[in-house]
Amino acid sequence: MTARWCWMTIPLLACAALAAAADQPAPRFDATRLKTGIFTYRDSVDGKPGSPSTSTIVRLPDGHYRFTADFPAFDQSWSTVATRTMGPVETTLKMRLHDGQHYLMTLKYGGLHVSGEADTAASGDGRLPATQAPVSGELTADTVDQRIDWATVMTTDRKPGESFGFQVYDAKTGVSRVSCAVSDAGMMDTPLGAVRAIKLQYTVYKASGTEVYTVYTSERVPRMMLREDLPGGLVTTLVAAKP
Repeated sequence: MTARWCWMTIPLLACAALAAAADQPAPRFDATRLKTGIFTYRDSVDGKPGSPSTSTIVRLPDGHYRFTADFPAFDQSWSTVATRTMGPVETTLKMRLHDGQHYLMTLKYGGLHVSGEADTAASGDGRLPATQAPVSGELTADTVDQRIDWATVMTTDRKPGESFGFQVYDAKTGVSRVSCAVSDAGMMDTPLGAVRAIKLQYTVYKASGTEVYTVYTSERVPRMMLREDLPGGLVTTLVAAKP
């Protein structure tokens, strides 16, 4: 799923869009375009309100940025560190699986290589043993960690009417191509008042299938995510923001 959430073939038109994006200069990602702070969101499915979640964006003393997210209702959280240009540094993901086991994944990025471990604790009743699996993969220079694809698109220098592409890495599906289109979203009501927004709709072409996400963010920098539409009718909307 999207990188905030850690949960086909490509049609000819999509291929044409990718080819057009490839002819454009590479996008310039810059995390200073993001508003730092603590952001609370409320999920909904088909208009029915669901559980809250919290995201934080912090600039570290070394100039890197730490992105974290916590989903209490799903016993899931993650933390990702990236460079100012959104280059991946490290990621930690913790979650409870459907069978009740605890899962921990750690990733370390270095150059064009990623390595780490995916560990699952033994079940409380002893029926399911603990498992450990190494993680290893090769990357391209424009790859970001999938947990922060939603933040990455907000750091672009592209304007409404333009598009861009990059790659995301996930331990399960490897490296996947992303194509993103930027458009004007007009005025949107937020907890901080009405703001002019832009729409960033991006498609992730995974080996397991195609996924489409839409991020709405303030047009003016520093930006913050106002809403995200995810596959399956899930919508997450900003309800509070703190410095």
